[in-house]
Amino acid sequence: MARISVQTILKTTDNIGQNFVNNTWHFDVDEDFTTNNDLDTQTAFIFDALEDFYEDISGVLANLATTGHRFKAVDVESPAPQFPYLERVWDFGTAINQAALPHEVCVVGSFEADRESGVNQASRRGRVFLGPISLSQSDNDGRLKLTAQTTIAQAFTTLKGKEDTSGEGGWTWIIWSKTRQDFGRVTSGHVDNAFDTQRRRGIQSTLRSTWGDDSTPQG
Repeated sequence: MARISVQTILKTTDNIGQNFVNNTWHFDVDEDFTTNNDLDTQTAFIFDALEDFYEDISGVLANLATTGHRFKAVDVESPAPQFPYLERVWDFGTAINQAALPHEVCVVGSFEADRESGVNQASRRGRVFLGPISLSQSDNDGRLKLTAQTTIAQAFTTLKGKEDTSGEGGWTWIIWSKTRQDFGRVTSGHVDNAFDTQRRRGIQSTLRSTWGDDSTPQG
């Protein structure tokens, strides 16, 4: 049995590493050596499910390269320093190059495990930040369109449904608490129609226009 993190790295069309979109997911993996479903094999199944998730929401996204996205899996219970034991480079099936909202803007996918007596529920909640978001997915009030909200929620539901909980081996989607060194299985979640905004997600400047005495435009 292993608890793993999977870092997802979505490559933007500008191919500037600082602008790539990073998220971290956690999973509990049960190996079954009698069927050769070892850690790498089970992790590959998780990669497949995450690829499907991002394909399912691709119509909501924007400014992403078609090729060259990456997954990196780490055993979070292994000794430090920790390094990926499995990686995958993958591609979208179609181009994701439509006009985008500012990259500071994203949709938050929130999820949590069931409540447990004596445990602060905050340690049993997680989230991922989805973006960049297509300009066409904002309604006239500046909120996420209902169709996009529904698409994302359904993609989470589908991901949850792909868990492998039958037989000796398999995997489940979890919340991992680094502080408590414990986990809870994800059982529910939600997607709001209000965008989340955070400056650190903004793209790198490529041009500066200056004014005033002795100003010199900088690129």
